Amino acid sequence: MKIGRRMLVLLGPLLAILMSCTSPPPPTSPLKIAFLSEWPTAGVAFIAQEKELFTKHGVQVTLIPIGKYPEILTPYKEGKVDAINIVFGDILMFEAEGIPTRVVYATDYSDTADILVGQPTLNSLSDLKGKKVAFEGFNSFSHLFVLKLLERAGVREGEFQTANLNSSEVLEALDTGKIQAGHVYGAAAAATLAKGYKIMGKAGEIPQLVMNVWAVNAKVVDTRRKDVQGVINALVEATDWFQHFPEEGFSIIAKHSGIPKAELEATFKGLHVFTLSENQEAFKPNGALFKGGAEIIEFFHTKGTLFKAPDLNTIIDDQFIKTIGDKP
Repeated sequence: MKIGRRMLVLLGPLLAILMSCTSPPPPTSPLKIAFLSEWPTAGVAFIAQEKELFTKHGVQVTLIPIGKYPEILTPYKEGKVDAINIVFGDILMFEAEGIPTRVVYATDYSDTADILVGQPTLNSLSDLKGKKVAFEGFNSFSHLFVLKLLERAGVREGEFQTANLNSSEVLEALDTGKIQAGHVYGAAAAATLAKGYKIMGKAGEIPQLVMNVWAVNAKVVDTRRKDVQGVINALVEATDWFQHFPEEGFSIIAKHSGIPKAELEATFKGLHVFTLSENQEAFKPNGALFKGGAEIIEFFHTKGTLFKAPDLNTIIDDQFIKTIGDKP
């Protein structure tokens, strides 16, 4: 009996190792993906879900559509979501705040989808000197967009008043005279133009400034590379499908987002969607992401918002764009 007990003591660890080798690995939690529900190029995630493309590429996801742009930033900063579709400039601010993030795919850049609208009595951007202009969030892409447009017209920061308003709040503020101009996009842009307010400037005038990208928390990239690749493969395939079947695609996005199909189509017309080859070019050292990123960093550094320039070579991660289509 004593020998038997000794044998059990000796064999115990070995049996535990053998059992661990034969047991199935613990299940991984779905990747949580947040995006702006009214942005069609991000809404292709709904298409990927409905067409079971995430499953096809071997990854589980939880989609988290969010109605207002500024509200999409908080859950990512708090670590409640793993991946996010936002404007590239805000990724650089994440890095400045100590939230390591990797840009893995570029979806589009805005042309007329983001505009600065103003009172009908204004003749040019230079007329906004001394006037009140609205944007979404200080030190955000919206802030940068407005500052850059006005700077190009010779109106520098400090030479105009500011108001922090959501895009959906701009129309009422214009109607009441609270502001003389404001940044709008999506449905808000259509609504302000329908009431006779005029376009003072558009994102297409600075095409590298308002680029929308898919970005992933750096720790997730390091620990779940296969899942991240699966997500990107699924989104790229969904985007390609959307290009071939836009009517059905808009219907799918409208059904899941609750945004009217006509509004989605109007926003989409104001975007330049990156093709796969354009995307790959954007990730090169002289591509749109590096050029736009350098301009954004220089601007905020000069402004005093960025005390240390983020490393674009670290933030812009081309490993996934290089292997599009590979199985996870």
